[in-house]
Amino acid sequence: MKKIISPALIMFFLVIPFVVYAGGRWYDNGTLHSASIAEWNRATYANKLATAVDMALSSPKIKTKVKNSGSIDTLRPFAIELVSCIDEAAAGQDYGNTEVAEVAAICMISMGW
Repeated sequence: MKKIISPALIMFFLVIPFVVYAGGRWYDNGTLHSASIAEWNRATYANKLATAVDMALSSPKIKTKVKNSGSIDTLRPFAIELVSCIDEAAAGQDYGNTEVAEVAAICMISMGW
């Protein structure tokens, strides 16, 4: 049986790394720390990822893993997971002035961070 890889999945893995690295380091320049969900939904993936880095580092558990590894790249899967959780929670929702930080905190708790 042949497995078919979705063209969208291929584009994700080919395009996202270039989008993230185009503006500098993948973990720099996040500006959504105090943003509303509506602002989050309009933001670029690179901005979401860089913001999620800072949010993930607020978890002592995650911060310890990164420190013990000696590499900021250890943080990337956690930041990606946090972006996905916030995106999923925020998709098609009208949260009014709900801040991303509130949704991020709920995501982090639900993920056991």
